[in-house]
Amino acid sequence: MESNAELARLEQFVDKLLTKYHELKEEYHALQATLRERESECADLKAQVADFSSERTVVGERVAGLIGRIEQWESEEDSVGENQGQGGVQGALFEEESETT
Repeated sequence: MESNAELARLEQFVDKLLTKYHELKEEYHALQATLRERESECADLKAQVADFSSERTVVGERVAGLIGRIEQWESEEDSVGENQGQGGVQGALFEEESETT
């Protein structure tokens, strides 16, 4: 009789082990799926960062070009202003109008 009780206890223990094994296996597969999703999301975010970085470079180059053009315009305006007095280009336009009237 004692051996039947021991066998019953052993069966319960094996059932618990199998149940826990199946639960852990399901959790493992769920974690693998989550990991794949996160890796995919990480790859997408890295691609976005690369796109933003290249876009930032292009915008920076365009802004630098605009600043260069403004500086060039200012230096041209300064040289015209030295030749035509202190009024600069706009001052020269108004001087020409007042001289003709």
